[in-house]
Amino acid sequence: MSKFPAEELREAYRRFAEVSDRCAETADYSPFVELFTEDCIYVEHCFGEMHGREAVREWIVPLMKSFPNNQMVRYTHDWVFFDDENARVVFSARTHMADPGDGKSYSSTNWTLLDYAGDGLFSREEDIYNPTNFGNLIQQWLEADQRFRSTTQPEGPAAGTDEPE
Repeated sequence: MSKFPAEELREAYRRFAEVSDRCAETADYSPFVELFTEDCIYVEHCFGEMHGREAVREWIVPLMKSFPNNQMVRYTHDWVFFDDENARVVFSARTHMADPGDGKSYSSTNWTLLDYAGDGLFSREEDIYNPTNFGNLIQQWLEADQRFRSTTQPEGPAAGTDEPE
């Protein structure tokens, strides 16, 4: 038997998705960090394991403000599974990049596992993905961005030399 009502778990997930999207829109992940308990564990296979809300904050806030992560502007969830008995949520999140100017969609997916701790907070997150897929996404997006920038910048010695911000 679950220690939390099923509706509470679903509401916490709904809020998680809402806050994540707002953070992606603003590139400010401070509100995202507040979705976790003070003693949370965050497992990110390329960046390591963070212990505690402040460690997560110190990692994710500057990371998501830096290029090209600040171009990850929206998340959608392709599917979600609620494990009510264990107070867990597993979902497939699709990360959407900003339009580099060609009107095409650039996105990739990962699976996320969340352990719910009550009071609307999660005690653990683990992001599971293929780093090669995300690397390819970033490479394709950068190439599209460069193509667009090279066709819209004025001719001259500095054309095309600016780093995207």
